[in-house]
Amino acid sequence: MSVVAKGGRIVTEDMEDHWADEIEHGELGGSAGPVFSGPVFDVDPVSPVLRTVSMSSDMSAMLDSVAKKRGVSVDAIMRHALMREFATV
Repeated sequence: MSVVAKGGRIVTEDMEDHWADEIEHGELGGSAGPVFSGPVFDVDPVSPVLRTVSMSSDMSAMLDSVAKKRGVSVDAIMRHALMREFATV
């Protein structure tokens, strides 16, 4: 079975197997691209755990400002930032 990717490129099972082998051997290729600011997708915690984070007063003010500008809570901004960071690991 083959899959037609965006732009019409045909992706075969052999290609998928080859990519899987490369990933298993740590050969991911390429480099990370730039990070663009986008909408905040909040992740509602099922069983919330409270954590304390220390930061400078300047960073705290920037966090408050970004949350207000985007119309979301400071907690949502923090969870979103952590999820983006976790996705890069």
